[in-house]
Amino acid sequence: MAHEGEGAVPCVPRDFGNGGTVCVCNSSYCDTVDPISPSSPGNYVLYTSSKDGLRFKRSNGVLRPDYENVTGDIQMVVEADLKYQRIIGFGGAFTDAAGINIESLSPAAQELLMQSYFSQLGTEYNIGRVPIAGCDFSTRTYTYDDIPGDILLSHFNLTQEDFLFKIPLIRRAIDLSNGSLILIGSAWTAPPWMKTNNDYSGFGFLKREFFQLWAEYHIKFLDAYKDLGLELWALTTGNEPINGIIPINRFNSMGWTPKEMREWIAENIGPTIATSKHKQTKLIMLDDQRFLLPWWVNLVLRDPRANKFVDGIGVHWYWDSLFPRVKGLTMKDPKTPCTLVGGNNTQ
Repeated sequence: MAHEGEGAVPCVPRDFGNGGTVCVCNSSYCDTVDPISPSSPGNYVLYTSSKDGLRFKRSNGVLRPDYENVTGDIQMVVEADLKYQRIIGFGGAFTDAAGINIESLSPAAQELLMQSYFSQLGTEYNIGRVPIAGCDFSTRTYTYDDIPGDILLSHFNLTQEDFLFKIPLIRRAIDLSNGSLILIGSAWTAPPWMKTNNDYSGFGFLKREFFQLWAEYHIKFLDAYKDLGLELWALTTGNEPINGIIPINRFNSMGWTPKEMREWIAENIGPTIATSKHKQTKLIMLDDQRFLLPWWVNLVLRDPRANKFVDGIGVHWYWDSLFPRVKGLTMKDPKTPCTLVGGNNTQ
């Protein structure tokens, strides 16, 4: 993916017959991106990508103050004084699958690929989602404590996937982004012995007697990554709780109801984070599809005990054509930005 600007290495297009074009990136060649500098007043810079093969093609233009008199199909009006939530960045997920595929490349190809995502010569990703143990992009189902009945979490431990596929790539991404990478942790499921169905997936929920232990499990994860020099900017309440209700029987998943999520936030995970050494870590609720908006979120946030701990709403955008609008949310303070995290498992 490259800007076709001065000095940028152009895309070498390849069509695999799937209705689009990709850019070749191998051990000796990968397209690059020109660093973006602010345009002069009254001018703009436009980048265009398309299925036909354009990849961040750069063009320049002049803003017309007399836009009412401009003819054409599209007119854009910028209201500079009207501001909403601030965009903090874009990124992808450090899944096991991403690590396996990247580690399968030659060292030179790995370096160019990572640069294309995280460096100033690439798309400058600055956010990384970190699955807390296994996810739907793992080759097996697992958690960090699969010893039944370990209520002291004495067997909690990171796995080989962390040390082989996640942490090395996260560290390289941090280096390439000059230390500006924001990390968000999400768990797909609790250990089976904490759940009503004693399984990694399927129709199952967290047992109430383990609500606090599940919160402490998250602190253990934050501790383990911090000990390795990696601090998490935020945690979510868990990936796609609806998958534990539908149910999904193929990969790690765990169900929540809005009432139970509200209780867990208000009485367990919220206070536990706030009184820990990770109290600066933000909490993002929902982490699921758009059809749960706004009713699920409002059922949680109408409880002031839970509301005060929620910093944002995680939204997956797969069903955009069916649910194109988000409205009617009751955040804790209209002056407090709402963090909307879109997407899920970008590789």
